[in-house]
Amino acid sequence: MLFIRQLLSNTGLLDGKKKSEYSIACISTSRPIYLAFDQKSDYPIYVVRKIDGQPALKSHNVHTQLYKLAGNLVPQPIGLYMYSGEEYDVQHGVRGLPWFQLKSRVRSEDERIRLEKRIWETLKNFQAAISRAETSETRDLKPHEELQSAYAGYQKTGETPSPDLEKVVEKAIKELSQEPDSPAVPQHGDFCLNNLIIDTDDITVIDFEDFGITGMPLYDNFTLALSLPSSPADPVSAANISGNSTIVTSAQALGISKDVIHWHFLHHLFLRLGSWSTGEKRKPYRDWLKQVLDCFLTEQGK
Repeated sequence: MLFIRQLLSNTGLLDGKKKSEYSIACISTSRPIYLAFDQKSDYPIYVVRKIDGQPALKSHNVHTQLYKLAGNLVPQPIGLYMYSGEEYDVQHGVRGLPWFQLKSRVRSEDERIRLEKRIWETLKNFQAAISRAETSETRDLKPHEELQSAYAGYQKTGETPSPDLEKVVEKAIKELSQEPDSPAVPQHGDFCLNNLIIDTDDITVIDFEDFGITGMPLYDNFTLALSLPSSPADPVSAANISGNSTIVTSAQALGISKDVIHWHFLHHLFLRLGSWSTGEKRKPYRDWLKQVLDCFLTEQGK
């Protein structure tokens, strides 16, 4: 990984220090993440990702705009830099740990409750920052049309709806069509534990490749609720996540009737079960979501 040191040196980001004073770690994901540490820091000074296509470039551009809106709720971007004919996205690192490193340190119920409260507050602040920026050009969306669109996307993946599912969708569309229009605010798209860096004082939101996947209210709320330590792992309980007290409170603040929150969750399931989860990487999660949808359908038939 010497090329990362050379890249940072070429851009002048090493502040005159020798390249050897920095160590590089790589997190192997679908798009490798390179972390640059100096000799004094216990968190990465820089985070580097290769721009390997349009989604990665979109993520960089979205990130840059979000930093202007949300400040330190997201990492500070630095810019795009070329090295050996390839383009790289460089941003400042942040203090804290990803969930896979932190979860073993959350040992008591009180610690879990405090942490989850902080995470919900982070989502609230993130959404508020975006909403303020969208105020002057906010469009309203019709929830029933959003559900119809997500349902169509679900079917395009090759899923064949059962007659019972078609009846439930018809009922949901009818009830949502009687609800007032909702302001469309872009959702993060994958606001879950894995996309948060958690420190003692701050929580930082990362990964913006799915940003704007929908403007439907509560989408991020459901994603977060299903990822938390307190989230039920069994599909039967997960199918009833719309009764989560924090989600209900958020819905009330948005003017969404308690009677249709479960239809917003159905929209969430269809969108997650659309093209978003068709890749091999997300297959296990897709299989679980399909179980959740089946359980949701069973609940509606009671």
